[in-house]
Amino acid sequence: MQYGLGIDTGGTYTDAAVFDFENNKVINTAKSITVKEDLTIGIKGALCQIPHEMIAKIKLVSLSTTLATNACVEGKGCRAKLVLIGFDEELVDKYGYEYGLPDKTEIIFLSGGTNQQGDMSYEPDWDLLRTKVDDCNNMIDIFAVVELWGIRNSLVEMKAKTLLNAWTGKQVVCGHELTDKLNSLKRAASTLINVQLIPLINDFINAVKISLKHMGIEAPLVIVRGDGSLMSEKFARDKPMETLLCGPAASVAGAINLTRENDCIIVDMGGTTSDIAIVKDGIPEIAIQGAKIGKWNTGINSILINTFGLGGDSLIRHNNQNTLNIGPDRAAPLSWLACRWPSVIEKIETIYQDKWKHTISLCEFFYKIRDISEEDYYNQEEKDIVIALTNGPLSLAELAEMIDTTIYSINLKRLEQYGIVMRSGLTPTDIMHLTGDFAVWNKEAAYYGAMIMANQINVQLEELIKIVKENVKERLYFNIVNMILEHDEVQMMRGGVSKQLNNLINSSFKKKRKLIQERNNQSDIVACDFSTRMKLVGIGAPTHIFLPDVAGALNTSCIIPDNAGVANAIGAITGNVMVEEKILIIPNNGFICYSTFENKRFSKHIDAVEWAKTKVYEMAMTSARQRGAVDVRISVTVQNNEVEVSGLSVGNIECEDEDPSNKNMNQSDELMADESVNSKNKLLIETVITARAIGNIFDRNEQKYNM
Repeated sequence: MQYGLGIDTGGTYTDAAVFDFENNKVINTAKSITVKEDLTIGIKGALCQIPHEMIAKIKLVSLSTTLATNACVEGKGCRAKLVLIGFDEELVDKYGYEYGLPDKTEIIFLSGGTNQQGDMSYEPDWDLLRTKVDDCNNMIDIFAVVELWGIRNSLVEMKAKTLLNAWTGKQVVCGHELTDKLNSLKRAASTLINVQLIPLINDFINAVKISLKHMGIEAPLVIVRGDGSLMSEKFARDKPMETLLCGPAASVAGAINLTRENDCIIVDMGGTTSDIAIVKDGIPEIAIQGAKIGKWNTGINSILINTFGLGGDSLIRHNNQNTLNIGPDRAAPLSWLACRWPSVIEKIETIYQDKWKHTISLCEFFYKIRDISEEDYYNQEEKDIVIALTNGPLSLAELAEMIDTTIYSINLKRLEQYGIVMRSGLTPTDIMHLTGDFAVWNKEAAYYGAMIMANQINVQLEELIKIVKENVKERLYFNIVNMILEHDEVQMMRGGVSKQLNNLINSSFKKKRKLIQERNNQSDIVACDFSTRMKLVGIGAPTHIFLPDVAGALNTSCIIPDNAGVANAIGAITGNVMVEEKILIIPNNGFICYSTFENKRFSKHIDAVEWAKTKVYEMAMTSARQRGAVDVRISVTVQNNEVEVSGLSVGNIECEDEDPSNKNMNQSDELMADESVNSKNKLLIETVITARAIGNIFDRNEQKYNM
């Protein structure tokens, strides 16, 4: 008997699940605290809870993580430089922020490159690139290169990569290696995210391998992708952006496996973020336009997931109206901080006894993650801050005093952004310690932290607890309604949520909650009520505390399955390999086939389609096997996008072929394609040839994993 091991490392917890493939069931689960500065602590902590006799039978390890997603939501990552070739600077300046791109002053621009047909317009000024790189090289860890028409011809991107690597010795990633999206700003965002995440994902995989070796587990690794499918270790190291939303994707797969619900809304609440996905007919909806995570609008293939900064470790702060904001920033709970450094309790109590009221939260602490004394990138104040934290956490006021500055002027932004220091403050996890919903760490620290906040906003402790819980529920409700509206009311939601609609959704929740709690009729003349026929499925450690009331407000029911707290790890080990490859055929003095690896010209559309179908089939098979798939099944579709000459309508011709070697099917496809080209009424704009492959990682015939 052979088992698979699923491991999920989140911002707060590391989960593990042992899965018996032969009997299709979970046979063991474990949970441990994630320690950001040393991920092996959390991974080993979970693995140590698995019985030794099970450990010996583990033949495959599958990983998922929210570390990459959390980094995007929190605006963290390594120091990366984006090089854009052939882009219009003013357009990037005007629209780049919509995709998460930095200010244009932080980007290297080069003119030149290829045109829309993939032909060279003129050679970029490589000497100018060398000058610009020399000016910033000592402050950069890695480079991202994207050419405007790099998806038509990758030679310019590849030359830039070769030169940058030779000049700097640093890793370089090109846009065409990651996504074939036509939208150049999405490609730029995807590529920049990818390079920023490479060190983080490498550290994660290395920590897993060290932990597995420590436990005596010798098994190959696979990693969950953002669309819920699996990929090999090497593939993940090269393309860490593929791990974006892999934690939520694994959770969705786990939730479907645990509940067998075919139509539902899955809500996964973790430590840093909450994720919402829609499942119809047992299949999660896919983000056709690419994943959106925090500020980033990307071309990354993923399950359609709404990810927002709300979790057990979301930082609770007061604003200038003396009301509360929860998230999106994450903080280590005060209860956890006092467990690790008991001396902190006395400091928190002192802040409480002083009963100061302030525009800035004084009950926030900082602790060191890693040293930067030898790094030139950071200024002296930043180095002094890290030195000051050498002996343990300091409050904001203590830290400011030690480096001879004020709480208003101390600059911690970059240190937090790049994971040098970590903030601790009041969180929903602390509130859960006071309500008895969670009792793992130091309740006393949570109590004093909550009392400080209650005093700040002039409420009693019981009222503060109620405000926090209702705030969390309202945020969940709002995002569920928002996602439902975006799914069902595409035209209305095209411009996003307006301020008026935002207020209406929040108002509907408050009125519904008041009606439920007071159990009487309200005096409102008009009441707006949002409902859904789909059940809510809650997974993640704290979801059971908040989701039932949200379901009640939506006039539906809530399911919290057994093992909901480790659904992500279960999903990680029960996934399949899925691959999609495309070739685009464009009419241009004949027909040009554009693929990731090569471009090819044909005089006849029939010949172009024939070549593309065979080539895309090979590409999909190769990609699936590179990811470790066996028993690969591939379907190929041909879609001709045409417009009538009058411009009044659009027609699509689509056919499907399981195997390009099927000549009878090919002949009918070609006839249809030729007719569309030769038609007097229609003009062919493009032909898209798509191959979709799916395969297992467990070979049931040979009873082994193909990795």
